[in-house]
Amino acid sequence: MRGHGYTPGVTALASPEALLSALRRIVGEDRLIADRAALGAYAGDSLRGPRGGNGRPSVLPVAAVLPLSTEEVAAVVRAAGQAGTPIVELGGGTGLMGGARSLLPGIVLDLRSMNRVIEIRARDQAVSVQAGAVLEDVGNAIEPYGLIVGHDPWTYPIATVGGTISTNGLGYLGGKYGSMGDQVLGLTVVLAGGEVLRTRAVPKSSTGPGLKHLFIGAEGTMGVITEAVLRVFPSPEKRLLRGYTFPGFDEGYRAIEALIAAGIQPAMVDYGQTYRGSRQSRALVTPADAPGLLFLAFDGLNEEVAALDRRSRQILLEKGGRRLPPSRAQEFWDERHVIAEQIRARRQSGGQEERGHALPASLFDYIHVALPPSAVLPFKTRCERLFTGRGISIAEWGLWHRPELFSVALFRYAETQADVDAFGAAVEDALRLVQDMGGSMEYVHGVGTRLAGLMGREHGYGLQALRALKQVVDPAGLLNPGKLAL
Repeated sequence: MRGHGYTPGVTALASPEALLSALRRIVGEDRLIADRAALGAYAGDSLRGPRGGNGRPSVLPVAAVLPLSTEEVAAVVRAAGQAGTPIVELGGGTGLMGGARSLLPGIVLDLRSMNRVIEIRARDQAVSVQAGAVLEDVGNAIEPYGLIVGHDPWTYPIATVGGTISTNGLGYLGGKYGSMGDQVLGLTVVLAGGEVLRTRAVPKSSTGPGLKHLFIGAEGTMGVITEAVLRVFPSPEKRLLRGYTFPGFDEGYRAIEALIAAGIQPAMVDYGQTYRGSRQSRALVTPADAPGLLFLAFDGLNEEVAALDRRSRQILLEKGGRRLPPSRAQEFWDERHVIAEQIRARRQSGGQEERGHALPASLFDYIHVALPPSAVLPFKTRCERLFTGRGISIAEWGLWHRPELFSVALFRYAETQADVDAFGAAVEDALRLVQDMGGSMEYVHGVGTRLAGLMGREHGYGLQALRALKQVVDPAGLLNPGKLAL
């Protein structure tokens, strides 16, 4: 199954009991989980839905281990390598692409116990953390020093540093602070042979290719990230939230283009046009009658924020926008983490997480793509024809931070397996259209198994280069096998 990246070098577990004994010696009985009932929770991440990881179901891991240090991770990796056993890394478990799914029986490295903030260097605007540290905990630790974490996804209360680096995620403040990968100064990584690699934690180096970039966005396929040095930022003197409405999506899109063209890049740009009815409807619908809703955040010095607010207001009103009351923008900001907070509360109470996003009898899916700005509205037109022509409703058109970053949410009432198959095929056809128009099929969530089948179209010969790199750093193919088509 070359197209999906299953590595012939991965072999079946030779001696489960010998491996379990070795793992007990490394981490102790209390941090080794081998009970079949408990292992079900370690088999995957939050990917659910009609495509379910390209049809490849999760399998029960042999065991899960909870290491406390880089040294323990290295020892576990060496033991697994000697047994020819795959390793899957698990962070917050919030991924939506199947990146943490166990596709072969192996060891799950649960890094959530590696959650220490190692060192805060306020003068350097840097913080050293273990990979399992939760973003919110890091933010709370640096707040007394007048610093903030620049990465603020909807999963901020539960997502881990290592997981967000491994997918190169984007958050609500990405307009000003960039993606998670942009905030990485240095990494500590355990390679497939148990070697420990540390990159120089500096913002700029010209001593050859930057090795840290081999692991950012690689979803654990090239090495196990165990520690990171992150760039953190001064708490803004002023954060101003604004909201605007537009008659439709296209009008608001052109207004955002004008904003960026004028040199104004807010810390947050969150824009969408959303269908306001039931997603269980059998009727074919789009958001056409809904207004475009834009939320902005400006971070910086008082004078800077005031100037950006004044100029942006002028541009957006000239482009047909109408200002919303400040309370509406504040409400949006205050509620951005609500779903993650609910998931955390269920975890803490021992409850089960809600899996998937679909309502009963309703299929739901989404795409988050990057396109040249000039191609976005033409793609939107072709995308609408593609989906509605196949009986699929559009729940939302969206944009995050820059005109290039475009998203679509979809739903369809399903009655047969043929409906499910047709839904998944339409989504893949839309992603192929993105690639054919010069864009990229994903800008925020990573690839995992969900998009692995399109990696050849995405990278062309570049995929062969990535596979060659994978062969060098992980010749047996034991690190997170089956992901990214490597």
